[in-house]
Amino acid sequence: MKVDWDHLRFFLVLARAKTLTNAARLIGVEHSTVARRIQALESTLGIQLFKREATGYELTSEGLALVPRCATSVVFKYVV
Repeated sequence: MKVDWDHLRFFLVLARAKTLTNAARLIGVEHSTVARRIQALESTLGIQLFKREATGYELTSEGLALVPRCATSVVFKYVV
């Protein structure tokens, strides 16, 4: 399984921003781009990372478990 580093970055931003619109604004892309990246990451991993609610996106238990591992990986990728 090969995970795109950028998908992880989008995941972390959406986890914090809670809505596609806010995440898109922070990253500087359209909200549909954020949605596609999250769907691609979920497909690659074979798990649902977010519960889609009327008020925004909430992390599932799998998503919560991924946050610390993902944050470490993304920091290592972009800083080192």
